[in-house]
Amino acid sequence: MDEQSEVKRRKGGRQALPDDLRRSIRREVWLSPLELADLKARASTLGITPGEYMRRAITESPMPKPPVPQVNLVAWRELARLAANTNQYQHAVNNGSAHAWQPELIPDLLNAIREVRMALLGVASDSDGEGAR
Repeated sequence: MDEQSEVKRRKGGRQALPDDLRRSIRREVWLSPLELADLKARASTLGITPGEYMRRAITESPMPKPPVPQVNLVAWRELARLAANTNQYQHAVNNGSAHAWQPELIPDLLNAIREVRMALLGVASDSDGEGAR
């Protein structure tokens, strides 16, 4: 028998996992109502099931990042407009068609806007203002 035929294949479905990878063992855990509520809240915050949360915690797998709240996305879009206008103003100052009161502050303003926008998405930015990608 070859390797492919050793793993059972269901009719019309995907190939079955080998026995060592298939989740076939079940263990029960007793939780208090508060512990269960906490587990459910933590899992739902990340958009996963309580079982998946416990499995990732036990195996020390990375937890998924929580979804970005809708209000943060709206604020992120609004700040994009401010960043674009500030960029255009900086360009006009560089061309000599506009005169800024303190033109050296415009790059600082752009960096601050960039940092706030990255924070709204839950992305850390490094010290020079460029977001982590």
